[in-house]
Amino acid sequence: MQEVKKEQYSDIKTLIHNKETCCPTFVYSILEQTIPGVVYADDQSFLIGTSSGIYYVAGDERNQNVNEFIVELYKKRAESKKRFTLFSPNRSWDSVVKTVLHDELNQMMRYAFFQQISAKKAFQLPKGFTLKRINEDIISSSTQFQRAYYEEYWGSVSNFLKNGFGFAVLYDNHVVSECTSIFLGGDRAEMDIYTLEEYRGMGFAYIAGSTFINDCLENGVSPSWDCDVSNKSSIHLAKKLEFEISTKYSIFFKKSG
Repeated sequence: MQEVKKEQYSDIKTLIHNKETCCPTFVYSILEQTIPGVVYADDQSFLIGTSSGIYYVAGDERNQNVNEFIVELYKKRAESKKRFTLFSPNRSWDSVVKTVLHDELNQMMRYAFFQQISAKKAFQLPKGFTLKRINEDIISSSTQFQRAYYEEYWGSVSNFLKNGFGFAVLYDNHVVSECTSIFLGGDRAEMDIYTLEEYRGMGFAYIAGSTFINDCLENGVSPSWDCDVSNKSSIHLAKKLEFEISTKYSIFFKKSG
């Protein structure tokens, strides 16, 4: 497989859009050059990855070139103790990954939620709480979505502030709940939500998520949600925000130790 030049990313994007039904948002983020990444391809398959080590493979699963390439890429990243997470588009690719890498990786099933959702109703925050768009000050004071988070997924805080967005609920300038765009591409914004444990069950994640969704719809973007099939609280919140499960897929990730 060869690394694809950025001038050819639009061709790969068209190919994916026409052929692949389960494609994560980060793939479009890379192909639209919103976040740093790399694209490898031949005439049968392609592998697309973020600079932080999250990859997506698709195409002909019988292609020996891509299968060998995945093994070599995994070995290089494992040797240098770097992240390796591989998104699989279907059961056929699941079988290939398990065959070529044997028991080297853990497999986890995830749900993808995709739906064009209606705007959420206005809400009233309790006294002392405020809702703000995520900015550099909020990132600096966040306990979950800190600078390291945006550097990992967006390349830099400045890139997120330029191309991404999110909302936070604050109490006395202390971030208690946030909904941010972990990835944005293909006219989709993938949501990532976190609430401090002591403030859970108070509806703040719903408020931050609803604000995020309303902003998406106002700007012609479809909000999206992915989570592990075992994450009951995430699934519950997704359904409360009127998402529905559209598909189930696998990710493979490097075992610890």
